[in-house]
Amino acid sequence: MDFTIVTPSFRQLDWLELCLASVADQEGVKVEHIVQDGGTAGFSDFAKRMKGRWPDREGYTLRMFSEPDQGMYDAVNRGLKKGAGSLCAYLNCDEQYLPGALREVARFFHHHSSAEVVFGGVLVVDSEGTLISARRPARLSLPHVMTCHLPNFTCAMFFRRRLLENDTAWFDAKWRDCADALWVIERLRSKTTIGRIMAFTTAFTDTGQNMNLAPNAVQEAKHIRQQAPAFFRRAKLLWVLCHWFGKLLDGSYFLGDVHYEIYVKANSGQRLKKLNRAASPFWTQRWLLREISACKATLQKLFRASKK
Repeated sequence: MDFTIVTPSFRQLDWLELCLASVADQEGVKVEHIVQDGGTAGFSDFAKRMKGRWPDREGYTLRMFSEPDQGMYDAVNRGLKKGAGSLCAYLNCDEQYLPGALREVARFFHHHSSAEVVFGGVLVVDSEGTLISARRPARLSLPHVMTCHLPNFTCAMFFRRRLLENDTAWFDAKWRDCADALWVIERLRSKTTIGRIMAFTTAFTDTGQNMNLAPNAVQEAKHIRQQAPAFFRRAKLLWVLCHWFGKLLDGSYFLGDVHYEIYVKANSGQRLKKLNRAASPFWTQRWLLREISACKATLQKLFRASKK
């Protein structure tokens, strides 16, 4: 088995239908898709309907479970333990793979035997599938991730199963929203080889209710920043500038037209072909304005400290 894809699920069956379709139509790889539902009403009937639509075939297996869990990352761990794919990933209900994504990822790992983790590019779309932003994977550094944010989307993160077997790299289920950032921080600390696929592999739907905007997620992210070494925190502006410069070198701020095909609720039976200009200018993006505000606050603190 090439891939184990785990989808944690709870009360998002309409989005899950699109997610399932995007994994089932991947070609050129052997993939098992494991859904770990936390007890959604009507899940059993939904699972039967999806199994009828996407029956097991050579190269594809769908397994759907509904059982109590301790949150999203506990569900991901449960699914990973049930799988056997040499390459692993998790894909939330409101996320989906683009055509040929898994074949591209498998090809990358085949040609880069030392790579343990790889990030692909992500298209951020709205609920109708219209492009909001096109995000190529950034160069990751420990100081930046610890003091700012995880810039790469975990819906486009793939890793070798041997990380779980050798390093026990399971997600820390005590964290409800930010265990993915901590997972990446641990990989950076252990000098894990992390690669990048500059092509777009995944679509992330901005539903307006994504958990990274919830109060608990904000609080957990704040806690991670507080645990960073003092030097990391004091030099935050430097890490941000290095991050921006790296993205500039990669050409991530000036993308042209983007062609993509995704599933949408209005027509879940086939992918909808789209052509969109890749995102509004980067200087209007909310994340940039947020980082500028944070850097301004840091500079003000340093200025006040220097005057004492």
